[in-house]
Amino acid sequence: MQRKSDSKGGIIVILTFAVAMLMDVIPLPHIIDVFTPDWIVLVLIYWVMAMPNRIGVFSGWLLGLFVDVLTGTLFGINALSLALVAFLIQVLYHRLRIFPRWKQAINVAVIVGIHRLLVLNLSGLVEPFSYEFSYWLPLISAAAFWPWVFILLRDVRRKFC
Repeated sequence: MQRKSDSKGGIIVILTFAVAMLMDVIPLPHIIDVFTPDWIVLVLIYWVMAMPNRIGVFSGWLLGLFVDVLTGTLFGINALSLALVAFLIQVLYHRLRIFPRWKQAINVAVIVGIHRLLVLNLSGLVEPFSYEFSYWLPLISAAAFWPWVFILLRDVRRKFC
């Protein structure tokens, strides 16, 4: 028998992913857009760390398919990349939980970098791309926003899940 809070918690997780997708596609001025972190990756990292038995590789893959459709990228690139992110967090979540927030932020920036590197390489197999240094600037903002994302989602999880 399923508890009532389990179904409500699932809806909250889906809503946070939906908000992250909206934040990823909001048009911003170029000067700000270059520094915008990958909100979807940050939210996925949090939920895999918080609930590794419920949110995992399949959730990352399914979320990636939605991101591919939402952004119009080649179908499966984000799915593979987010599945890899979820796998890495599932392997490392015991260590990441005990780190202070600033060490978590550094590790999150590395994982976001792995995500962006994989997306860049897979996209480069299909179509030519122009490499710019600004492609890597969201790593800095991901590390800067991680403590706030963690605190906000932790409070949401404690209140609604």
